[in-house]
Amino acid sequence: MSGKLSLRDYLEIEEHLFAAPPKGWRSAGAGLKMFLAVTAVAANVTVAKLPVSLLLFAVAGILLIGSRIPRRQFLLFFLAPAWATLVVVIGFSFGFGATPIWSFGPLTAYREGLREGIAAAARVACDMAWMAALFLTTPFTEQIAVLRKIRVPGVLVDTLAFMYRYVFLLWDEFDRMWTAAKARGGMSNRARRIDTTSRLAAQIFLQAYDRAERIDLSIRARGGVS
Repeated sequence: MSGKLSLRDYLEIEEHLFAAPPKGWRSAGAGLKMFLAVTAVAANVTVAKLPVSLLLFAVAGILLIGSRIPRRQFLLFFLAPAWATLVVVIGFSFGFGATPIWSFGPLTAYREGLREGIAAAARVACDMAWMAALFLTTPFTEQIAVLRKIRVPGVLVDTLAFMYRYVFLLWDEFDRMWTAAKARGGMSNRARRIDTTSRLAAQIFLQAYDRAERIDLSIRARGGVS
């Protein structure tokens, strides 16, 4: 799995948060950061105007720069939705508008559609920037504590905590199985890579289901579920 973005990157982020002294935005309280992030995302989605998205994106960028977040960690939040965002921009460009700006055979790109596509991409970038401003500067344990403080239903908070804990265990298991399969030639070509990956994903799904059942039984045995 080397050379690809993985969940290990998020573990590195957590280590960086706990190892380095708080600076800038990172020194703010978790509750304040969550409130501002939610407010910014809500304003971005509700107003849905390019200038607003760019302004909010710039604010989030300034906060991250002031917190001295490594560039690679910041870029993780934009690489994840990059392909989907590109599809949206292309779809808007060729699907809407009345002023042609480029043609290729039966396909025609329109100025109005391109403008809408860019605005949509800016909204995605803005939302991801604020998510980065929250998650890259606030340990997940502090976010969970805030959710408990504002009385989010306990079952939801506990579920999030369990997911956060066990997703890394499952990823480590997948990474171990991937390395073993690669050593046995299971990734020698594209067809075998797809077949091997699908088999590994199925095994991980079964392991996750089995682990969830064991956790549920242990919680019930301790009286955690009425």
